[in-house]
Amino acid sequence: MEKKIGIIGAGISIASGNKGASMGPDAIRIGGLYSGLERLQISYKDRGNLSALEEPHPPRKIPVGDIRYLDLICDFMKDLKQEVTSSLEDGEIPLVLGGDHSLAMASLAAVINFYKKENITPGVIWFDAHADLNTEETSPSGNIHGMPLAVALGDGNDSLKSLFEGSFLDPSKVVLLGVRSVDSQEAQMIRKLGVHIFTMKDIDELGMKECVSRSIAIANKDNSPVHVSFDIDGIDGRFVQGTGTPVNGGITLREAHLFLEMLAAKEIVTSVDLVEVNPLLDDRNKTAEIAVHLIESLFGRVIY
Repeated sequence: MEKKIGIIGAGISIASGNKGASMGPDAIRIGGLYSGLERLQISYKDRGNLSALEEPHPPRKIPVGDIRYLDLICDFMKDLKQEVTSSLEDGEIPLVLGGDHSLAMASLAAVINFYKKENITPGVIWFDAHADLNTEETSPSGNIHGMPLAVALGDGNDSLKSLFEGSFLDPSKVVLLGVRSVDSQEAQMIRKLGVHIFTMKDIDELGMKECVSRSIAIANKDNSPVHVSFDIDGIDGRFVQGTGTPVNGGITLREAHLFLEMLAAKEIVTSVDLVEVNPLLDDRNKTAEIAVHLIESLFGRVIY
């Protein structure tokens, strides 16, 4: 099946606690993105970067318990949602490069509303060390990058939820994969909503192949299009230095490639986020280069 990729740079770091993720999109490009897609003979259009959104100087004073920079982030998400929608309308697979994981709110809002016209609800595989199911009431930091999946499921701040125009994900088609850091309130939400989760314990016990097979079956239920939201910190911290919230005891590089190769074989992925690449924390752009190799696996690269 011929693929056409729409590359969208979403350089946002203001929704996290670290500076530097705003440079992630260009680091991935420099890491060999174009040549990787060209080797696979995949057509692509680089739609450029949205204006980077970094913490202002001097930083604002945010009251304890409030969401940090809510107004600035909402404006950014509206622009990103429009760009992802344009990519979908042009028949592309949007590849949104981050940037912190808050950007998934905009990409998912665009995807959900695009398929709503056909009465289709997409499935989601959320590859991440974290559940990202906090809300303004439960977040210990007020950082929105820990909230996007909760918002996409219809919980959390009203201004953020308005991006979705009243249509949210179906939790029965949502899978968390590789998770190993879950707050107690997030665990309650997982149980309440019925979101599927494969933790590192599950992967240890069942194996990566089985967990991925089950994840695909859940997200692709009823032949639904699948959105992959891939946080680079889902990979074990030994391998990815250039990310803001690494967690040890995670997925190996080979397991991550297996996940993406299995998705490529099914040809069900219709939109992608690749987030939390932070060049300021990296060593000679190695994490961005890993991100490129992962993208290649998702779009069909095989060993021979």
